[in-house]
Amino acid sequence: MNVKEYIESGILEKYVAGELSEQEMLEVERVAMQYPEVKAELEELQEALRVYAKASDKTPSKDILEKSLLGIEKGEEERFMAVLNESDDEVKIKRVNVIPVWSIAATILLVISLGFNYIFYSQFKQTKERLALLEQNNSVLAEKASNTEQELAYAELRVAHFMSEDNIHVRMDGLEISPESFANVFWNKKSNAVFISVDQLPEPPHGHQYQLWAIKDGQAPIDAGIFDHNQLVQELKVIKGDVRAFAVTLEKEGGSPIATVDKTYVKGFI
Repeated sequence: MNVKEYIESGILEKYVAGELSEQEMLEVERVAMQYPEVKAELEELQEALRVYAKASDKTPSKDILEKSLLGIEKGEEERFMAVLNESDDEVKIKRVNVIPVWSIAATILLVISLGFNYIFYSQFKQTKERLALLEQNNSVLAEKASNTEQELAYAELRVAHFMSEDNIHVRMDGLEISPESFANVFWNKKSNAVFISVDQLPEPPHGHQYQLWAIKDGQAPIDAGIFDHNQLVQELKVIKGDVRAFAVTLEKEGGSPIATVDKTYVKGFI
């Protein structure tokens, strides 16, 4: 994974702004756990949000926003018509990043001086509607910031759970059928609880599902439960005894009492 490209993609800004789905936010948390550079960048953005929240006591007045928007609309129409009248065969229009919700009120005056390209003109009109909604319910910003902090607190607790000294961490790497796949199992020595972290598994065929197996010497694989490959972390069945390895197979939907060994996607030894 190219960490620099991931950071520059804008996904972290969308995470802090609360614009991602629950699945996408969990993916960002997983990447942050795996790459210190991503975690550091995420913490820096969160700190910037807190500083902005303290510094910005109120939303700009409706009159100021309306005048700003009207000025931009008029200027963009004039610039667009001027581009149409140019004789050059190629006209290059620079793209700009979409402004996050939580910072748009602070950057509106800067946008006036820089100007939006006409290709984003319709998007900016939508932003105007969002600003009107923000004026009606100014608590939205604070609520999003609060939700972000709560989600981060939950993520920290979850990391602490998996880092417990009572857990045995087993990384399951991809086998020949899917060498790029991998997943992680956390087996608690005291409670015998089993958690699986679904990191990279391909979309299963229709009517099929992944199933985790515990492997002991001299025994057939023991069913540890089926799981949803779209959920990052899931708790499966309690497994007791002297387990030597864990593996994931592709089974028919609902699971199987016997492991389909030739469809083993990932496996890891304790």
